[in-house]
Amino acid sequence: MSRLKILAAIVVGAVFAAGLATSASAQEKPWWPFPAEDFSSGSAVPIEYVPLEKASKKWHVCVLVPHMKDSWWVAVAYGLAQEAKRLGVKMTLFQAGGYTEVSKQVTQYDDCVALGADAIGISAISDAAASKKVVEGREKGIVQIGCANTIQEGPIHAAVWQPPEPVAYQAGKWVVEHFKGRDKVRAINFPGPAGAGWPEASARGFKMAIEGSNVELVEEKYGETGKSVQLKLIEDALQTYDDIDLLFGTGVMAEVAVGAVEEAGVADKTKIMAWYSNEGILDGVINGDILASATQMPVTLGRICIDLAVRVLEGADYYKEVHPFPQILSQETVKTLDLTTAFAPKGWQPVYKVD
Repeated sequence: MSRLKILAAIVVGAVFAAGLATSASAQEKPWWPFPAEDFSSGSAVPIEYVPLEKASKKWHVCVLVPHMKDSWWVAVAYGLAQEAKRLGVKMTLFQAGGYTEVSKQVTQYDDCVALGADAIGISAISDAAASKKVVEGREKGIVQIGCANTIQEGPIHAAVWQPPEPVAYQAGKWVVEHFKGRDKVRAINFPGPAGAGWPEASARGFKMAIEGSNVELVEEKYGETGKSVQLKLIEDALQTYDDIDLLFGTGVMAEVAVGAVEEAGVADKTKIMAWYSNEGILDGVINGDILASATQMPVTLGRICIDLAVRVLEGADYYKEVHPFPQILSQETVKTLDLTTAFAPKGWQPVYKVD
């Protein structure tokens, strides 16, 4: 499917999903039906995702994620744990410690195999490294699920993720609309760690969104999504350029940028926008320190990951590729969006084992 068709589908999907609002918590009500797209055929088909009621047995699903350095991955972990409990399956979670830890994630995959996992959900740090392990896992009869960071090449059974390119495109279009009428808007993009795949994809989406507009991309600054790394990149950018209107990038970037622009004395001029949301930026959006953010519904990504694994294991019908609809989180929309699909409860700590 072409990029433009994917981008168009995402925008349509965002409008479709806008009516899904509730103040009830995830524990008080079912999280389904959830608006999403079925990409099994390579074309976007709008669906309402409904999970299984219960698993027929206590399957063991082992999940690998890159890290727990920000609340986006904590939200994924929350969805994984809650859905494992609801379905009645065992879940083991490993986090590698960062996007530089490719070899550690490979070792953790082997740990999942050694634990006798029936299914392995993989949020890949490296597509190439993960694909090799997926081939080994398939040969052993283990179900393979792409989870949040999918695998493009390996023979996975199914995947749930939200492609970064169209999400960043949607966020970029929001930026263009917000700054419409200005002579020129100078922006710096902080896509994330170079070489991970998704940062480059998000950077492409943003550039496509601002093409032909009054928004000028001054520089792209790549780096690990830890707070200290992102803060250093922002400080360097603010020292290098005197006339930056927008800092665009990851949720972690937006979170630490609030203090950085205030410290630099440019909070009135230099605005902040994220192409994905984490819990740390929610207050910033509500009080106006952060313009807005797209959200990929990470809690729901985790939930669907577990449900897909169980469906494949039980021979039930399943979608081979699911994309939950992203949404724009702003001062206006935060009043109506169901935030339980995007954020773990305040103070919730990752659970690495569900028996």
